[in-house]
Amino acid sequence: MRLDTDLPAQLPPWFRRILDYQALCLAEGKELEALASAMTATADNLFFQTMDAPAVRQWEQVFHITPNPATETLDFRRQRLLNRMSTQPPFTLGFLENRLDALVGAGKWTLELDYGQYTLYIETAAYDQSYAQEISATLDRIKPAHIVYVNRPYVADGLLLSHQIDLGAAAYNYQLGAWELGKLPFASLQELGVILMPSQPSIQPALLSDTAGFVISDVASVRLNGAAVIPGSALTRSQDGGAAYVEYTVSQDQAAAVSRIELLNAAGETLTDAPVYVPVSGDVRFKHKINVKEGQ
Repeated sequence: MRLDTDLPAQLPPWFRRILDYQALCLAEGKELEALASAMTATADNLFFQTMDAPAVRQWEQVFHITPNPATETLDFRRQRLLNRMSTQPPFTLGFLENRLDALVGAGKWTLELDYGQYTLYIETAAYDQSYAQEISATLDRIKPAHIVYVNRPYVADGLLLSHQIDLGAAAYNYQLGAWELGKLPFASLQELGVILMPSQPSIQPALLSDTAGFVISDVASVRLNGAAVIPGSALTRSQDGGAAYVEYTVSQDQAAAVSRIELLNAAGETLTDAPVYVPVSGDVRFKHKINVKEGQ
């Protein structure tokens, strides 16, 4: 909201020349600017999407939420409050999917319901698990008591392969009977150009699959937070064409929260290094996906 704070312009010309009136108008103009700012803030605080930090804090007290400003942004705290207000019965699987779209983002999660084991799996990126805690709080309010919720953080990496063919020919530097031994090599390679550019698709699925298989075999262990190591015997490896998967479980005894994940080879060298944030309140199943495809 904008208020006209140019008060001297509202006075008759004769009064504008008086210093006392100029000082009064300057002081009152600042008050009007503060009033306009307060009126705008009041209007913004009527909606969760635009309310400021003090208003968010008041609503968090209503819902008995203890925020963590070190890891939670103001936008996330607004979305959390909006989610708490929106969780009204009746609850359906479609309702849960809409909530996941609102919290995590459309296309950024997967949901699997194991009806036989009464288990609900939700897979989201491990890079920002602040939403995982809110998802857990949401499910505690809407899911049936006999359904078990399991959070599956995943780390997605990619490996690009490219293929290029160069053409060359041998150029001979000497003729028979006219050699100068040691001055030049007998023949030099003459570059004739590139006959297959990396941008031209040429790599077949067999090579992508073989590379993904090597990736699986090269991962020997996992290191958490630069300290705790999960041995290879605790890893589950799988492959789907050019996609390599590595899965394992982290318990609360191993780490209260995971902030860094490294995949290591047999020599202890780091293959991948991912900064993440995953609070561990129970057994958490992690999943790495390394997608091997053709590209530059």
